[in-house]
Amino acid sequence: MNKLIVLIFSAALAFTTSAFAGGTIGVKVGNGDLTGDSKGYTAGSTTYASVSGSKDSTFGAIFAEIDLGDTPFSFGVEYVPFDADISLDGKGSSKSANVDNFATAYLMASKELDNGANVYLKAGASMADIGSVKTDSDVTVNSQSSSLDGLMVGLGFETPESDVGLKARAEATYTEFDTISITTTSNGSTSVKKEADGDLVTVTISLAKSF
Repeated sequence: MNKLIVLIFSAALAFTTSAFAGGTIGVKVGNGDLTGDSKGYTAGSTTYASVSGSKDSTFGAIFAEIDLGDTPFSFGVEYVPFDADISLDGKGSSKSANVDNFATAYLMASKELDNGANVYLKAGASMADIGSVKTDSDVTVNSQSSSLDGLMVGLGFETPESDVGLKARAEATYTEFDTISITTTSNGSTSVKKEADGDLVTVTISLAKSF
């Protein structure tokens, strides 16, 4: 997925800086609140109930958008250039998964207000790579999902453009992720499949420049 993200983002960046297409590039920072829900499972003669947990953290991202002609729509790509070890069991947990290459491709619809500001809606698809998994010492990981995929919706407010082409945004998004799974040898069973899904809520501010 690494090469795909680089290709999409480079193409979007090239189009936004082209003389033949208008667009926007920018950076954003904010807070994300991730909630995970594991499904119940049976290992040996023991049945384990479903469990929920959540974690919030600050993050940063870069984005590029291409204006789609004279329409109110634009196509964008956002990329988080950091990885994270995510655990929903607290700071002292021995169980976590490394997630990186988090990217979102989206379509955005904007409406200009009387004062030159804009409100907008956006929707798209998010994806990330799931790398190494840390678990308890008596648990062996046999297989696991390698990617995290979901659908994103969001809304935001954009200030009028300054004399140098800069504008600020305030935005909130919601992403619902597909189910992921991991199969382990644990609890007296040679093949225990565990599944979970989750959602992510973000609140961010951005600084962007138009071309």
